[in-house]
Amino acid sequence: MKSTANISVDQLALLALKARVNSDFLAANWSTATSICNWVGVTCGSRHHRVIALDLFGMKLFGTIPPDMGNQSFVVSLDIGSNYFHGLLPIEMDNFRRLKILILSNNNFEGKISFWFGSFVKLQRLELECNNFMGVIPVEIGNLPSFKYLYLQHNQFSSSIPSSVFNISSLAEIVLAGSQLSGSIPSIQFNMSSQQRIDLSYNNLTSRIPSDMFDHLPGLNLLTFSFNLLSGPIPMNLFKCQKLDVLSLFYNYLEGTIPKEIGNLTMLKNLFLGSNNFKGKSKINVEMHFSIFLILFALFGWLL
Repeated sequence: MKSTANISVDQLALLALKARVNSDFLAANWSTATSICNWVGVTCGSRHHRVIALDLFGMKLFGTIPPDMGNQSFVVSLDIGSNYFHGLLPIEMDNFRRLKILILSNNNFEGKISFWFGSFVKLQRLELECNNFMGVIPVEIGNLPSFKYLYLQHNQFSSSIPSSVFNISSLAEIVLAGSQLSGSIPSIQFNMSSQQRIDLSYNNLTSRIPSDMFDHLPGLNLLTFSFNLLSGPIPMNLFKCQKLDVLSLFYNYLEGTIPKEIGNLTMLKNLFLGSNNFKGKSKINVEMHFSIFLILFALFGWLL
């Protein structure tokens, strides 16, 4: 009887979502005549017989998220990306204490996201790209011990990058491109061996690239800071990132000369350094079998 009561809570939450969404698809496939565990996009757990995953990716759903959704306390994965959802996310979503995967990308959500991170302690993957979220990226994000993938690109945050983002040793990918971020790039104080991809392009980041940044990124294979307002030289310890495949610093105000140590990045295939303030001559030794694609022209000066 208890299991039946619990599944009823989940059913009411999904019916509330169905009522908020203009969709012939849900109208046809979410029927109270069948168990919600058989509804399209719904997965129930075998132990508690509760909804543990909801996958409605790309189903052309138009509507808003009801507060009732927060009652699904057993949900581990929620994917409603690539739809037409809009409006604010209900604060009741902070009841998703078991949540590991949250994908809301490519919708029209708005508002702040700061209220979530005190509760999502098990979160591993967060995809909020291509929405209209605003405000700040919460510092509490650094308290997520299992966090691996952060995608916040193309939003309206208009804040700085909290240093706590680079306090997550398990983080593998961070993409914050085109989110109107300002301020400086935070320093990295300890080894982040899991970090593979950092994309901070198309923002308003200023100051210099932290001089010790590349001391702590041994597994990095993609780094792009293109289309920002960064100044100063390229840090000389860049060559320590021996797994780097893509390096893009295009369209900044970087200066000095290009370190010859870049030639020691034997896995580098794509290098974009154009439209900066580099001066003088730079000789980079790159063997042909690396198939490297170089864009090394500059606004001022010239390179060999």
